[in-house]
Amino acid sequence: MQIDTQSFITVSQIIERDSKDTSYKYALLRATIDVISQFDQQIIINSNRVEIPLGLIIEKWLWYYYPLIDSDIFLPQKNGEPLSLTKGKNISFRKFFSALIESYRPYGKFEHFYNDYKKGKLSSEVNQMLILLVKDLHKTISTMPMKYIGKSVSSFEYSIYKLEKTKSIIAGNDVINTELLIDKFGTFSVPLDFYLVLKYLGSFIGGSNTLINNWADFIVKANRQHHVEKEFVLKKLYVHPENYRDVGDVKSFFRGKTNLRCVWSGTKLNSNNINIDHVLPFAHYLNNDIWNLLPTLNKVNGKKSDKIPTPNLIDKQSDALISYWFSLQKHFQESFNSEVRISLIPNIKIDNSEIWARQMIESLKQKSEFLIDVRGLEPWDKV
Repeated sequence: MQIDTQSFITVSQIIERDSKDTSYKYALLRATIDVISQFDQQIIINSNRVEIPLGLIIEKWLWYYYPLIDSDIFLPQKNGEPLSLTKGKNISFRKFFSALIESYRPYGKFEHFYNDYKKGKLSSEVNQMLILLVKDLHKTISTMPMKYIGKSVSSFEYSIYKLEKTKSIIAGNDVINTELLIDKFGTFSVPLDFYLVLKYLGSFIGGSNTLINNWADFIVKANRQHHVEKEFVLKKLYVHPENYRDVGDVKSFFRGKTNLRCVWSGTKLNSNNINIDHVLPFAHYLNNDIWNLLPTLNKVNGKKSDKIPTPNLIDKQSDALISYWFSLQKHFQESFNSEVRISLIPNIKIDNSEIWARQMIESLKQKSEFLIDVRGLEPWDKV
């Protein structure tokens, strides 16, 4: 079955651009991938959409969030989420989850809860807590991430996930288990191409089959001298040398200048409001090249964050970019020239003309276009 290339781009854009105010988006995408890979017999494929039981997503959220909420160290699932259960500031279901965890604590830890749930051995008290929780999870999933996932791409609500069949309401005497969740909460659907991307590439998106994850597994198994934690190995594998590169020389260079203006807004800069911006954000481009480090206003730098300047904005601010590149090239000539040849334009001739700088503008626009249109990263065009 052929997959539309646009579906890959859509998934990438959703991961990068959709709201990051809570962890809901990640939990829903992860749960969808897991359900698709584990419960294919529960999935109905129609002509252009695929129906999936919503109850299975709810159950996955139970397994994802229980250890996070039960953690000895508070792990926020919302930007600015406070330690205390203050109404309106915590994730919606934390109150019910915390109550369930506390009510089950006399019986054991998460693994004991999971096993008792699977064997149908939860106490009546815990089951009642679980009823409240799964109802709230259903409300959260169906009115939050399902509603908004994909809105950054299409601007429409429920543009990817669509609620389909809703069945009966859970009664107070119902015993919560997988079959009941499937039966009571009906189905949702996603586009066929979206389903196929998650089905065939889900393990790479979710991380279980990524090269780095497999590399870490190999190291842990190969280490016969002593035990090593996989988390420790992963931290080492994610170390990048660019993280350690000293960009202080560029900062000192600009801070020693007068009459500086923000490269994006044109606002006059001084020692109190100046910042150094990665034109192409380090988080996505892993680049500390001199040409990529330019002066900006603190406030503007905060708004831009890890967004990608659009080709239109680069064109608009090209004179400012070029002016700073000339200044940097004159001061850091050897390093600047080498880095431009390596990461922007091979064999470029850098002389006293503006030709090379205009070529850099075009190359920068191409990189911007790729990061936005293919990688799906969030564009930035409003200073």
